[in-house]
Order: sequence, then structure tokens, then C-alpha cells
Amino acid sequence: MRLALLAAAGALCACAYGVDRSECAIDSDCGADAGFCVAGNCRPGSRTCPGLQPSYASIDRDLFLVSCGTSGNKAFNCHSSAGASTSSFLDLTGDPYPRLVGQTAVNPLGDLKDLVLVKPGDPDNSFLVKKLRLTTPLDPHFGGGMPADAVGSICASSIDTVALWIRNGAERN
Repeated sequence: MRLALLAAAGALCACAYGVDRSECAIDSDCGADAGFCVAGNCRPGSRTCPGLQPSYASIDRDLFLVSCGTSGNKAFNCHSSAGASTSSFLDLTGDPYPRLVGQTAVNPLGDLKDLVLVKPGDPDNSFLVKKLRLTTPLDPHFGGGMPADAVGSICASSIDTVALWIRNGAERN
């Protein structure tokens, strides 16, 4: 009995103190101005305005894996493997780089075809940037804006960083 009481007291004490800011379980673990929680790590910015660097690693980790429905409730109809096979036609799980750079986009809801998802050096003609910049749920040329459940919610500075990565050659960095 005494051992059980000590264990319970220890558990309560562990919950009473904040977690290491480099580790988290929920966004509030990161603190009010320290960012948001992804896969047990605090990331700078917010879920709709992540603090991105113009690199593939940063964009994949802090944008695709956070806002693009690769897991959780949105996975069945967004950019998970299952969602890609039934609705989005783009799987952003694992390492999506070879499925993005230089690849032709599937655009079932828009009338423009033969669009390139990520065209190195040319963000203005990269379908990814166009989809992120859309603010309407259905554009006749490009289909729906992204993310589908909150069109236009990704902040301009994050989209500009994606565009800069593409302008700089869309390298796997």
C-alpha cells in the first residue's frame, strides 16, 4: 500500500511541473510563444504559420506532416497513403520528395492539366504553390485550395518560404 501511495505521489509531481520544451505531448507543452508540438518536439510558429526554413527537410517536417492530413482524423481523405489512393492523388507520407519534384499533378477538380507539382526554379508555375495560395474551396482551373479543411489558412510567410525553396532549385536539403 505504501509503495502504491509513493508511486501515485511521484506521478502527480511529474504532472505538476512543465515538460522539457524540446519534448512535448500537446501544443501547450511548448509554452505560449514557443510554438506547437509535432511528434514529441516543439516547433517554431503555429500550425497554420510554421516557422519554416527554405529547405525540403523543414517544409516536410513542419508543414506537410502538420497541415496536410498525413495521419490522424484527416488521413483518410487527404495526403496519407489511403487518402492519396481515393481522393487527393498525392501521398505526402514517408519521403514525398520523389512524388513532388518534377512530377505531373493530378487535378481532377480543375480544368488545367499537365501541371507540375514542384517545378525547380519556378515557383510561379509549381502547382504546390498555387494550391497553397488559393483562398477559395473550388477554383475552376486549379481545384480546391489547401488545406482542404481550412482553405487559405496557411500564412503568406510560410507559403513564401515554400516558394523560395522552389526558386532556389527545390533541392533535397
